[in-house]
Parts: sequence; structure tokens; C-alpha cells
Amino acid sequence: MKRIAFIIAAVLLFSSCTKVIDIKLDGVDKKYVIEATVTNKAGGCKVLISQTKDVNDNNSFPAISNALVTITDGNGTAITLPETSAGVYEAPAFAGIPGNTYSLQVKIENEVFSSTSTMPEIVGLDNLFVKEEIWLSETIKATNIEYQDPIGIKNYYHFKQFVNGVKREEIYFIDDDYADGNKQLLTLYLFPDTEVEDKIKSGDQVEVQMNCIDKNVFQYWFSAAQSVTSHSQSGSPSNPVSNISGGALGYFSAQTTDKKSVTVN
Repeated sequence: MKRIAFIIAAVLLFSSCTKVIDIKLDGVDKKYVIEATVTNKAGGCKVLISQTKDVNDNNSFPAISNALVTITDGNGTAITLPETSAGVYEAPAFAGIPGNTYSLQVKIENEVFSSTSTMPEIVGLDNLFVKEEIWLSETIKATNIEYQDPIGIKNYYHFKQFVNGVKREEIYFIDDDYADGNKQLLTLYLFPDTEVEDKIKSGDQVEVQMNCIDKNVFQYWFSAAQSVTSHSQSGSPSNPVSNISGGALGYFSAQTTDKKSVTVN
């Protein structure tokens, strides 16, 4: 089960709203899970491969070794990603180019999984600060970010938050349906049930990674959220819509990335 705090797409200028949900994947036969990224910076080309158990049992997804993983750019140049640790395949020196489309192919024994993703243009993270906010009648320290959305271009964003070098479980994403061309100020709230010792405190080092993603990757996260809200037409939750063909779960994202960090006062 994976919880996601996501920023509602209908965000007003200089304000944001978050919602916390539980995503329950269908209890089905074993499936491979592929989480793959290519970024505009060296070190961002990474593919994680695991396999589900019956997901109603526990959250332990065994790593899959000895897969053949390749990334191909729009010119047909392919690179093979070596396995750097169990289930982790990387090309540390590879950096993608915004505007280019990349293809992923994963071969595991006799099964083949593939996907394509187009890397958007870069949108920079302009500012990061932490201040006190009222969240569910409690005063907390919360991370705020600012960026300028480009006018006339459809954009999709995904944010990761790290506290003292540890990635938070919350996942935040938003599009610019109601904010095209506007300056955005967003607050990245933590889960309401976050333990006191895990909340942001003075002296903590907070880092936010801002990713510009394509529509299909955004749809993956949106469908995950939709499956457990009233918008779903099904009486039971379903697996998120993957952009990987062949029957695997997960996603392949060619994305640009920017990040900032701050020490909390």
C-alpha cells in the first residue's frame, strides 16, 4: 500500500491544496514493477526492477537481477544499463536532452517490457523556504516552493522532498490547468499522522527536487489517486495506469530536474 500526498490540479494563484490517500493495488498474480527515469543531468538515468508478491500480504517487493535494460534516444543510439546493485540498473554518466524522446526496453527471461517518454523543457525551482503553517488545526513547519510556469505551454510537475538526506514518503504532483503562465507558490505538507520526531524542526536540512514530467507519467500518478476517490467509477481500487507495455506495473519518465536546499530556522 502506498500513500500519496498530491497537490490538487485546480490550484489557485499563490495557494495550494493537498490531499492524502491510500493506494491499494489489486491483489493479482505476480507482476514486475519497473520504476525508470532519465533526467537532463548525469546520474539521473536509473531503472529499478522488482516483483510483487500478492500485494495484500506485505510491502516487500523482491529485487530482480540479471535483466537486460536499454535506453535508446531519438537518433537510435542505445545504451545498456549495467546492474549496480540488486535490481538497480544505472548509467551514471548519461544525461538526456530536453525535447528528445527516449525509449526503454527491459528483458527479463522471456518477457519484454517497453515504454517511451519525451523529456519536457526545463522549468527552474526559483525559491525554497520553510515557515510555520496551520495544518489540520496544528501549527507546523512546512516547506514552501516558488516557480514560474511558462505561458502557453502545457506543463506537468512532480516534487520530491528530502529531510536530512532522507526522502519523504509523500509524493506531490500538479499540472498548470489553472495556473498557465503564473508565478506559483506551493506548500508541501506532510502526512497528518506523521510522528512528532519525523516532522520538520529547526536545524533540519530540507531539499526539494522539482521534476518536469510528461503527460503519461502525470496520468500514472493521477490515476493512482483517482482509483481511491469518488471520481473512480469502480467500487474497488485498481492499479495505476502504467505507460509501460507488456504487463508490468510502474512508469518510465524522461524528465528535467532542478533542486534547492535550505537549513530550517
